Amino acid sequence: MVNRSKFTKRYKPMPKLVSKKPKPKEPERKVQKNLFGVVEFLPSAPILADYNVPDSKVECSESGEESSRQNSLAIAAPRTPTEKEVLHIYEDVTKLSDIERYLNILYRPFSCLATTTSKYDLSELEVHLRHARFDPDRHLAVLVNRLSPMSSLKIYPNGNIYCQGYSREDARRGLINIVQELRDLGYTPRLRRYKFNVVNATFSVPFHLNLEQLHLQNPRLTQYDPMSKPFLICKLMGTMVNSAIFPTGYVYVMSASNRGLIKLAIAQLLPILYRFKDSEKDQSELSLSCGDINYKVLWENYFQDADLSD
Repeated sequence: MVNRSKFTKRYKPMPKLVSKKPKPKEPERKVQKNLFGVVEFLPSAPILADYNVPDSKVECSESGEESSRQNSLAIAAPRTPTEKEVLHIYEDVTKLSDIERYLNILYRPFSCLATTTSKYDLSELEVHLRHARFDPDRHLAVLVNRLSPMSSLKIYPNGNIYCQGYSREDARRGLINIVQELRDLGYTPRLRRYKFNVVNATFSVPFHLNLEQLHLQNPRLTQYDPMSKPFLICKLMGTMVNSAIFPTGYVYVMSASNRGLIKLAIAQLLPILYRFKDSEKDQSELSLSCGDINYKVLWENYFQDADLSD
């Protein structure tokens, strides 16, 4: 027979566990002796981990979600400016960013490309020129920054030098100054020719234009021959600034010498363009013609080679 006494042994019941909130840890007092006697450091302030609160992570996550919602709500959607605000584009600076976004205004830096007769050792230039940087893995040119005048330059090993500035004169002066620095290093660069960028800014109005009517009412300021060229040339009186206006509403501002002349040309063109809207054209085709990147780049290269400043 099986002895059941082995299997019928009684066990004492486990005591009930009562959960108690842990007491916060008392900060330890640190005492140190030095030349001035015994110094007692002040206890640090208790942190949340000392109280071992299990819901702290939940509260933090909820507060993080609320703060992210508030931040997302704080970003305002782009505002569409009125026609009156567009026609007075540079009078109110607080609305300028909305107008520039609405017209897709892009300002180009003033640049100058010069060809010299010397060949350059880029590693040597990085060592001897101030504020020069050469990274052959990214760009095969030495990048140089200058403050007087404010300009950024690229020196290529074949002798070409490219300079950008805040005006046409700054780009030219920056180029002349870097050539003098190269001569001080022992090179014999000789400038053969300058080539400035022709297109200084582009923008587009949200409607088609009647270029024929615009030319008939402004024959002294405009040149228009639709049989040979699909754009109209409008001159800014008293300056060398020209604007190429396409029937789709896209405009190239060219041959300006500083940013002030660019803004003056845009401010004078906008009232003229808004007077010659072409209501017969389908406005649905406008976004396609203005958004085509090849359309912009090809014509910009054409104006650069043609140089319509004369």
